[in-house]
Amino acid sequence: MENDTELEDNDFDINGIFPTCTDVFDWNIHAIRRQDMANNFTQLCSNFYNNEMPGKHSTAFSQVCRVLGLYLNHIQVNVEVSKKKDWCKLFYYKLKKDIIEKYPLEKYPGAKEYYQKMTEIYNRKFETRISNICLKYFVNIDKDTYKTLEYLFEIYNCINVFKSNIKRTTENMRKFKGFIEKLEGHPYKYKKQLKGELEKILNICDAYIREWAADKDFAKHASDLLTRKNWIEKRKSKLEELDKETLIRHGTDDAKNLEIEQPKVMDTPDLMRHVTDDVTNNGISIGTVFITFSILIIMFILYKYTTYFSFLQPNVRKLKRKLNKNNKNNLDIMYPFDVEQKNLIDDRYKIAYS
Repeated sequence: MENDTELEDNDFDINGIFPTCTDVFDWNIHAIRRQDMANNFTQLCSNFYNNEMPGKHSTAFSQVCRVLGLYLNHIQVNVEVSKKKDWCKLFYYKLKKDIIEKYPLEKYPGAKEYYQKMTEIYNRKFETRISNICLKYFVNIDKDTYKTLEYLFEIYNCINVFKSNIKRTTENMRKFKGFIEKLEGHPYKYKKQLKGELEKILNICDAYIREWAADKDFAKHASDLLTRKNWIEKRKSKLEELDKETLIRHGTDDAKNLEIEQPKVMDTPDLMRHVTDDVTNNGISIGTVFITFSILIIMFILYKYTTYFSFLQPNVRKLKRKLNKNNKNNLDIMYPFDVEQKNLIDDRYKIAYS
């Protein structure tokens, strides 16, 4: 079975399997099936067993093989295309549990190879063949998923049993509760999916408590086991814990995805190091150039488009006229370097007067 192709974590979804794939099909290998197709599958499976692994278990093999053949035929004829993949997931689980683990073939260790060989069975007396409909929907069932599907299958098998009033016994209810507790305690990696399944099952339990109460002579004794010692309340409390765990894990995954998607923002030391590199490599930092340019733009806007410039010009002219009028004999302080002096070596230079 190691030859099976492994799926990515998010590829396997259990939420579409139950109860859809168990409600409308009878998985009971001992059920009386009157249609001719059932007999044809029995003959086909017997031929396969005798050809591939001759031994003493032909009848037992044919019983489970026949049910799988009928299940595949149901998928091919009655299931819409968008749902076939979910139905095939359950097929590969049952193939592994009921046939491959009990009747292994060294030549075909993988589920897909084993199934492929089964589809090649042919009998000239009739046209019935094991459908290859699930070859295109192959999924590998790892150990973790296998146990989860096992518990779910048994739980919904009990639910189908409870459809008969005479089977609403305390013995069957104890089995039902036991499988729920096993599913609840199983460390399944798809926590969100597991939570969804447990919610559906506990809702069914609540319905049993309400609806079976009227049958005080029989079914109520079974439904009372759901409330005894606060059993149902403990299950709901466990579900809340799983819900919190799911939220934490989901939030962590979102944070990881966000970290991958978003560009890394530089912290302060990195930013300062980046500026220092700019100064070292270019002689002046890009930030300094940007700030200087911004100041020039602001000054231009103030002088060009505000009243500041129109206010400044008249005041400067008034001040200049006043200085010229009152200080005709003084040097014009507006031009303090206009007076030249000459030293002994005939060097000319300007002196600023204050």
